[in-house]
Amino acid sequence: MSHTTSDVRTDLLLRVDDLQVLYGGRQVSSLPSLSIAPGEVVAIVGESGSGKSTALMAILGLLNGTSAQVRGSIDAFGTQVVGSSERQMRSLRGSEMTLIMQSPQASLNPTMRLRTLIHRALRRHGIDKSEAASRIQDAMTAVRLDEKILDRYAHEVSGGQAQRFAIALSVCLGARLIAADEPTSALDATVQLEVLTLIHRLAQERSTAWLVVAHDLAMVSMIADHVVVMRNGEVLEAGSTRTVLGEPQHEYTRTLLDAVPTLPGEGVEHV
Repeated sequence: MSHTTSDVRTDLLLRVDDLQVLYGGRQVSSLPSLSIAPGEVVAIVGESGSGKSTALMAILGLLNGTSAQVRGSIDAFGTQVVGSSERQMRSLRGSEMTLIMQSPQASLNPTMRLRTLIHRALRRHGIDKSEAASRIQDAMTAVRLDEKILDRYAHEVSGGQAQRFAIALSVCLGARLIAADEPTSALDATVQLEVLTLIHRLAQERSTAWLVVAHDLAMVSMIADHVVVMRNGEVLEAGSTRTVLGEPQHEYTRTLLDAVPTLPGEGVEHV
């Protein structure tokens, strides 16, 4: 859930306050407040160039050491991300939080079978063979993929299967917070629904927290507990999904809602 800075929570996995990302002194993204507890799904929405993906990269510490200036506070699992070294961040990424890309096939090594990829990732995080086998079986069951798919290469699986594999890898690593950058935009409508159902189920059944970046409000309405609407690097409004999408206060949010395709008599509804 996204909370105000006055809230006192002891169960939060992530808390962001007064985040600013600048390039060459020019602010490109600003996030005054955001926090996530186990089992919550928070979505940052906006059109291309709104600053949502930049905020996500900053939260994951992927802008540390670049030409970007990152200001404010990002507390992830008790570690202050802003100013942390890459070594410190590597101890968090994978073991505590992971990133699901828009096109997982493009981010997977094309020369390795999926089984090799998942074993290598687990070994890198100190997980031995016997535990790895148990974790892989559990994760593949959770995402409803047959383990036979692990004998294939990335180009031999569908986009939906690749996205499920990427989620399975996060589950294997034991990530408590999964960040996803446009996780369904490269998939067709039927597969999109399958992946969204999986995200919602993992949040509900395993208390996995999700931070999702998207431009599709129909998708967001199905899985997100809270929504942050961004444009031109600024937050226009934020709150519960029901409030923001049901009673939008900003004209831009209303414009995004008007662009959501619906059938006659239908509307955007949160699951």
